[in-house]
Amino acid sequence: MKESEGLYRSFRFLKKALLGVALVLVSLLLFGYFFFMRHVDAPKAWTAADRELRGGMLQYGEKVERRAKVFMRRPSDYYRGANGMLYATNDRLIFIGVAPGSKFESSDAPPMILSQEFPNDTLLDLRGTRLYFLTAHGIRVSHPGVPRGEFAALRSEEPALDSLTEYVNAIHASQRQAAASERRLREAVDALIKQPLYYTVKRGDALSLIATKFDATADQIRQWNQLEGDRVKIGQRLLVKPAKK
Repeated sequence: MKESEGLYRSFRFLKKALLGVALVLVSLLLFGYFFFMRHVDAPKAWTAADRELRGGMLQYGEKVERRAKVFMRRPSDYYRGANGMLYATNDRLIFIGVAPGSKFESSDAPPMILSQEFPNDTLLDLRGTRLYFLTAHGIRVSHPGVPRGEFAALRSEEPALDSLTEYVNAIHASQRQAAASERRLREAVDALIKQPLYYTVKRGDALSLIATKFDATADQIRQWNQLEGDRVKIGQRLLVKPAKK
């Protein structure tokens, strides 16, 4: 009986100790997140992003259609904010930002540029959501074969990010609609090509001339229409191309 009571007390102590350690860790994480996270100076980061873009990052014929001032937080930076710009071009979605530096770095140290790119096609998935413990208005971006990205807007820049998102999604919707219309057109043309073709004999027509006109032979025209000879009549309807399977 005493042995069972001792095991029970030991279990309760271990349980309380584990809960206490977990509570301390969560508290430290939240304390660090809300009190020690810091952003790179935003205007400098935006200037650096534009400079990087103009420095030869755009390809020939590529044009920026929308842009938004955003920030991202990487776990490796203890979720410190990296400010930058998100650009939507006719070819890509590009994020360019400045990573938060170490407190031990010199103030004259060159900024570390972060960049992430996504092909701007119909496989790009762009969705608005709340990020970083629901504290920021942002988007999640994914594309097959590319690491997912999360970008949030400063409060004054939320309309610009929404405009970028709506623009990209509208372009993709239009592209999908155009692709669907083209697919339906191809299917209709394929179906039409497979249909049998008939010709009505006119004055002056001869079997050999009709065969030549429709890239066939006189023997084929006779066989398809079960003709005994080469004689045809005005108004006679002839099969000049059989249906394709």
